[in-house]
Amino acid sequence: MTALVPRPSVDRSTDHPELNIRATKACWSQNSDGVWTWYPQPDGVQYAVDPLADGMLHPFGAFHEAGHAVIALSQGIGVDGVHLLPAEENVFHTVVSGTIPRESGYLTMLAAGERASDRWLREIGAWTPERAWTAERCAEGDREEAVDYAARCDVPFDLTAHPWGGWTQVCSWADGSLNYHWHRVCAVAAALLDGTSLDAKDVARISGLDNPSA
Repeated sequence: MTALVPRPSVDRSTDHPELNIRATKACWSQNSDGVWTWYPQPDGVQYAVDPLADGMLHPFGAFHEAGHAVIALSQGIGVDGVHLLPAEENVFHTVVSGTIPRESGYLTMLAAGERASDRWLREIGAWTPERAWTAERCAEGDREEAVDYAARCDVPFDLTAHPWGGWTQVCSWADGSLNYHWHRVCAVAAALLDGTSLDAKDVARISGLDNPSA
């Protein structure tokens, strides 16, 4: 396995077209608790983080939150802060605020956490379908917010629609944005792992993107 934080780079000659979730050979399946995921629930696994190896949870969370933060800024959404609590507490979150310029941008930001952690697994050579399922289950709140937000805005959105009109569509948007901003995601994730918490100015400085909240 390579380093847990891939080297940031602006060289996109190694883009990963296979990262597009709509192109993967999977389909929606229902978990034992009724939740739908693109990758099936691994046999005998009950807890979302079980497929992760020792030492992976903290960077996994850092990349999930860095994906949210960077793509939020790229969509003109302010980020008040990003927090990564000690690994044993298994708590991490990004706080966004202000106006939402585009509904599609907000949905893309919500999907970017899941897709960033999935891409991180690929970048370090640790991706498996079971860990891709982990990335999905750890984004359950993001998916619920996407459904609720679309309903509030009267935007047509069916979570399990495929390939258009649902979560796989916004994941595809997130994959494209992450492909362009991956070096920024790596930088924010590394800073999170160094200090566990970033404020609005930190996120702007590290990502190199304007932050309305700063």
